[in-house]
Amino acid sequence: MTGPSEPCVVAEVGGLAVAELGPLVLVIDRGTGPLATVTFVLGVVALVFGGFGAATLSLGATGNTVPPWWLNTIFLLIGVAFGAAAVAVVARIRGAKAKPLSDYSPVAVFDRADRVFVQDGVVLASLEHTRFQRKTQLGSSSAMLVAVTPRGTRILKRGNPFNGGIGNLVEVLTATVFNPS
Repeated sequence: MTGPSEPCVVAEVGGLAVAELGPLVLVIDRGTGPLATVTFVLGVVALVFGGFGAATLSLGATGNTVPPWWLNTIFLLIGVAFGAAAVAVVARIRGAKAKPLSDYSPVAVFDRADRVFVQDGVVLASLEHTRFQRKTQLGSSSAMLVAVTPRGTRILKRGNPFNGGIGNLVEVLTATVFNPS
């Protein structure tokens, strides 16, 4: 049961959650983006080494000329070790998602009662002068989620292609902040 101090999740993509706590709309980053990238890299390395080791061991069993069996076994074991490491990182990601949102500091707070946008404890703009957008990141295939105010553009989350990017959070955040139900 969600208590009064625990935010209610409106939407979550990857490790970024949009949640409500009374009149507050919170943007909370669980910090799983780098872990998702590490998982992808570990999985690719596991597949390459494990696949090569398994394939060459099976070829060796049929009598074909291949590298020595002990070298193939080493490749297979390296693949298994990297696969185990990938599974361990996925467990960390699941652990981070299982923690209550109240354990994380919000990246941004949108106070619908006072009609202000707050980041790091500082009021940046009124909600009337705040808009949410998807912006292209240099060097990434994923967009970032930003809040545009008269004082500048504030990055709320850099999307990560390995954990879902930012999905539809621009629309969700706009609807939740400006059209509360």
